[in-house]
Amino acid sequence: QPIILYDIPSKLPQKKWAPNPSKTRFCLGHKGLPYEVIWVELRDITSTMTGIGASPTAGERYTLPVIKDPNTGAVVSDSHAIAKYLDDTYSDKPLIPRGVHVLVQTFETLFISTVLKPSLRLLMARTLEIQTGISREAFIKSRLKMFRETRWEDVAPEGKTQQMWAALKSGLGAVDGWYQKSGGRWIMGDTFSFADIIVVSWMVWWNAVFNEQERQELHALHGGRWARLLADVNAECNTDLGYFEKHNQSFL
Repeated sequence: QPIILYDIPSKLPQKKWAPNPSKTRFCLGHKGLPYEVIWVELRDITSTMTGIGASPTAGERYTLPVIKDPNTGAVVSDSHAIAKYLDDTYSDKPLIPRGVHVLVQTFETLFISTVLKPSLRLLMARTLEIQTGISREAFIKSRLKMFRETRWEDVAPEGKTQQMWAALKSGLGAVDGWYQKSGGRWIMGDTFSFADIIVVSWMVWWNAVFNEQERQELHALHGGRWARLLADVNAECNTDLGYFEKHNQSFL
């Protein structure tokens, strides 16, 4: 039976945008597992997840993705835990090589601190633009709490957008260096893994909130590495994630 994936919708035609559920989409595609999507508005996540018996994740918050596997009865929260569950339950085409689960988790922590943290306010400001009307208020409230701000205009002040955009590109430069040292097209050399899924899942988010010009600039960085990596992971996982309609608005 198809696995059920709980994901967060946007107002974009394809709805898909969120990086963490994208990780699970790539994982399911890589293993060739059929799945169905249930869209959960941001404001409804806690009530929906408690209703199906899902566990809270970091900070005792209810977050997505969550999967419900009717074949085993399992309900699994958190993208890393889901990847591990899928490897344990459906062992064909492993996502995380044996013995490196902690290293993959550490890799994402380093990626977030290097690339995302310096530009997170900008990304959140842009993400508000694609929220559904139902979730818009909940998104603003949760992000103001995250950044300890009281006014939305203070989340990403106009005068600091260029600085944050530059920080995003600088962080990707560091990650490009890691890939150069890997000796192959994947971060583990010739071995495809969940670590590569992590990187491109954040790209799915960026491609949803940046306009065509901005995406082209990112994809052209470092010899086109990021467009190539996204295409390679989509090919490896039999997916088509990260390609969105044109956006006209720009912060540059």
